[in-house]
Amino acid sequence: MNLKKHWYKWVASIFLLYVVLGGLFLPLKPGITAVSPVKLSSGNDISIKLNVYNAPWLRENTSAIESVSKDGKFQMPAKVILVSKGIQGRWESEKIDFSANHGQVIAKFDIKMGQADISNEYYSVFIELSNGKYLGLPDAIFLERSLGDTVGNSTIKMSSNENIAIEREKFEMSFPNRVVLNESVRNLFYHVPMWFAMLALLGIASWYALKYLRFSNLEDDIMADSLIRVGILAGILGCITGATWARVTWQSWWPAADPKLNGVAIGMTMYMAYLLLRSTMSDPYQRARITSVYSVFIFPIFIALIVIMPKLSPNSLHPGSGGTVGFNKYDLDSTMRLFFYPAVIGWIALFYWIANLRLRIAQLNEKQLNK
Repeated sequence: MNLKKHWYKWVASIFLLYVVLGGLFLPLKPGITAVSPVKLSSGNDISIKLNVYNAPWLRENTSAIESVSKDGKFQMPAKVILVSKGIQGRWESEKIDFSANHGQVIAKFDIKMGQADISNEYYSVFIELSNGKYLGLPDAIFLERSLGDTVGNSTIKMSSNENIAIEREKFEMSFPNRVVLNESVRNLFYHVPMWFAMLALLGIASWYALKYLRFSNLEDDIMADSLIRVGILAGILGCITGATWARVTWQSWWPAADPKLNGVAIGMTMYMAYLLLRSTMSDPYQRARITSVYSVFIFPIFIALIVIMPKLSPNSLHPGSGGTVGFNKYDLDSTMRLFFYPAVIGWIALFYWIANLRLRIAQLNEKQLNK
């Protein structure tokens, strides 16, 4: 076998095997997934319940946790902390209990603002572990001053070098436990690379279409058609994985107000029209000429619909669009990058392989017709 000629087969096979196995079996880091209640009033004793995911130091009851901790196998939580971004206020828990249900921490606070110049604020919740690491959930609780809170002032102002950062954890071969996403963060290795593959294949198809318009070689037209059809397949799979992800994170299969989703719907409709246009013509040269012009024309429109317009829109839900924080800044970490970039290359190579298989089938059919 000519390895240079079939490089994309090996790239697709090796990279995707690595991505699938790693994406399925690497664990998620511990994280706080929910806090209740989400609104608190000062001036009295407060108790909040934190749901903690994938924390080995949480067991069914306190005695089991204590026995595990004495063995030195796991780190116990040292305290629960509420931190405000706006005023740098910090409240530490008076006591931590563990509920009988697995994965829950109950923290008790004595919060009295008194005459302090503190307004109502959103507070982030952190669990400080005894090994100096933190688990955090940003802006999880809204803390307001109650009418009865007139005495006392137990707030602690944090200096600049005391800011809590979850990134203090050392590098580990595990995926980050992000807010809302949780286990669904693994879909980053499927949904996003499939759309990368779609754009790559449609872009290469436009280049082959330009080649046909320049040299009138029918093989270039067949290759462009194969790439567009497989690109549409990648787009459909990207939409399916995206809809599944949207259902988990946004509670909707297809948020109607999202400009990127609407742009994809319009763009995919334009490429479906390409297939319809191609099916209406029997002369191969006429079909190749007209559809080549069409594919070259709609590709930049497609890019504008799904890349440029969402960035200009003020209300896009997708990361990196409409003012939202992009994956590269918030969700990717060192471990995710070890799998995300190979996933992009692997899915592009796989779909390019499929397009080449379809080209070979089309060439064989052409030979059968010419006999």
